Amino acid sequence: MSKISRKSFLKIAAAAAMGGVTAGALSACNGADSAAASSAASGGAIYTPGTYTGTAQGIGEVKVTMTFSESAITEVVVDASNETADIGGAAVPTLQEALMEAQSAEIDGVAGATVTANAVKAAAASCIEQAMGVAQETPAETEETDDGDDWLGEEPEIASVSEEQDFDVVIIGAGLSGVCAARAAAEEGAKVALVEKSSSFNCRSGEYALLNGSLNKRWGRENIVDEDVVVDRLMRECTYRNKRSILKKWATHAHEVMDWFIEAYPELTICDSTREVVTQEQFDKGILVPLAWPQPEHYDYRNEEFPTFPSSMEFRSSRSDQQGFMVEANLNKAIEAGATTFFGCFGTKLLKDADGRVTGVIIRDANNGNAYIQLNASKGVILATGDNSGDEKIMKHFAPEIVEKKIANMGAMGMLGVDVEGKTVETGDGLRMGAWIGAKVQDFHAPMTHHMGSGMGVTPFLQLNKRGERFMNECIPGQQLENQIELQPECTSFQIYDSNWGEQIPYMPANHGGLCYIIPEDEDESNPNFTDRQYTKISAKAEAYQFKADTLEDLLTQCGFEGETLETALASIERYNELCHAGSDDDFGKPASRMFALENPPYYACQWGTTSMLVCVGGLESDENCHTFTEGDPASPKRDIIPGLYVCGNVQGSRYAVEYPICMRGISHSLCVYYGYVAGKNCVAGV
Repeated sequence: MSKISRKSFLKIAAAAAMGGVTAGALSACNGADSAAASSAASGGAIYTPGTYTGTAQGIGEVKVTMTFSESAITEVVVDASNETADIGGAAVPTLQEALMEAQSAEIDGVAGATVTANAVKAAAASCIEQAMGVAQETPAETEETDDGDDWLGEEPEIASVSEEQDFDVVIIGAGLSGVCAARAAAEEGAKVALVEKSSSFNCRSGEYALLNGSLNKRWGRENIVDEDVVVDRLMRECTYRNKRSILKKWATHAHEVMDWFIEAYPELTICDSTREVVTQEQFDKGILVPLAWPQPEHYDYRNEEFPTFPSSMEFRSSRSDQQGFMVEANLNKAIEAGATTFFGCFGTKLLKDADGRVTGVIIRDANNGNAYIQLNASKGVILATGDNSGDEKIMKHFAPEIVEKKIANMGAMGMLGVDVEGKTVETGDGLRMGAWIGAKVQDFHAPMTHHMGSGMGVTPFLQLNKRGERFMNECIPGQQLENQIELQPECTSFQIYDSNWGEQIPYMPANHGGLCYIIPEDEDESNPNFTDRQYTKISAKAEAYQFKADTLEDLLTQCGFEGETLETALASIERYNELCHAGSDDDFGKPASRMFALENPPYYACQWGTTSMLVCVGGLESDENCHTFTEGDPASPKRDIIPGLYVCGNVQGSRYAVEYPICMRGISHSLCVYYGYVAGKNCVAGV
């Protein structure tokens, strides 16, 4: 069989198999052999018949097996058993069908399963190569130096640049924090460059934590929570491995910066309650609501062992990026103030002078033949490059449990944004650039893995593991709940409740991801601001279960319990009911007000596994002025300030550690806006 180049075989294979090109067109495609082209176009042999297997790396290894006749792909089998079952695994039927229909590896991806889809396409391409007898391009041999934990790699050597441009401040990353830094610096009169490897800014969702200030005064929540109580709680949840000074400064001053942030968008509608009725036009333009406000009748955070402080808010809109209208408005303000944007450009290497001051950065322009451009920064560089969740080597080093347990990783899937080359944006670029010049990376990174539960959210109904055992106080926040599930057999649990759940919901905590409000059945749903995770009509959750039965034994059998585990599960429920009637959870200490006996059929159950990781927050060690520090001897780091290098957003370390705290909803966004502002101002002022 004649050989064709690897670079053109996919297009030739697809077109020839579908009868979509002429012999001449095939022959002209990157020098493909004319004999192969004529054979394909005339219905002759395209493939060597047989079955071929290709593999590629997704979350884990993905295997594709294809069977070929002389002219077609006749069968496709995708093995994604190493992928996340409910994301990558769920995409398998769609991908198999697409490969068969296209007769090619050039297929569309699957929303939410980008990493798995890309791996399937790569493995399918390998199968087609083998069947076509394609000459593989063998990369040059390199000396093997990777010890399996080389997350940092070598700083790139760049021999020359195509041009130099001079600025006062250069910001790498146009997410929420980078945009705020650009606006803040530009409004100080600085000449600002904002570099972003995507085609536009990146953002998602819209929750913000905020203490005091004009907004909370409007909502009747001013001074409802003491700053130091909140800060101390955040410190405890991070096991005191983060810096209190960062959190205290944010708690005291963030409301001032939020007023500044909101000023950029005069069309914002500010609501006075979580589900205030608004028009479709208002919702399309964007609204701001206080969360869990008014508070549920039976909830008082001051009496909670795991409180959720009632001082958060949320930007909402009909946009897919939800708060994008706010970020776009602030980006426009930055541009109006003189900032220059470099979209489709990748931060590659920081520059330092002989005194160790950061003086600029070299970027790669993917829109211009990957030309290198040197951006000089007379006042400094601000890294706002996001987190590192999309880089497996960094994750293996700093959060190995996420990789080992195959926790679904939204950053790796590209669900938090993709660059102009189609890759996830969360690749730890700032972490590496900083470390290459000697900046200290914080210890104890904090994966954001707060569980959001099932159709009933993380509402604290009874939980049993696969052995039929109750294993925790269910009335804990989603992050702590996830930690407990990861300790169970097969990392699996079952949430169980009965038909009286609607009467029980109003007594549940107003925490992140739990139900605590019941909406009247006759309430109008035409309000665009109708939906909220904590609110539901009983009818809306009528099908929010996986298993349903009129007896507990039948329900548990459906869940997979049998024999001894079934007996254990029934005994666990009997014990739980006894504790409910006694009004005291002597086994795990759940509040008596949330102990409801399972006695009212039908009964319901939802199976839970591990959750998804949203981001992994842990960057370059920092402080309340967004400085970075030298590493030196790891046993006794010098921690000298690196002049000219600032950080904000998820690459700003020392804000969180060990795990992401969720005693207030939206802390991450709030810190991003606040410290983006601080970084921009401080860089210009030389603080």
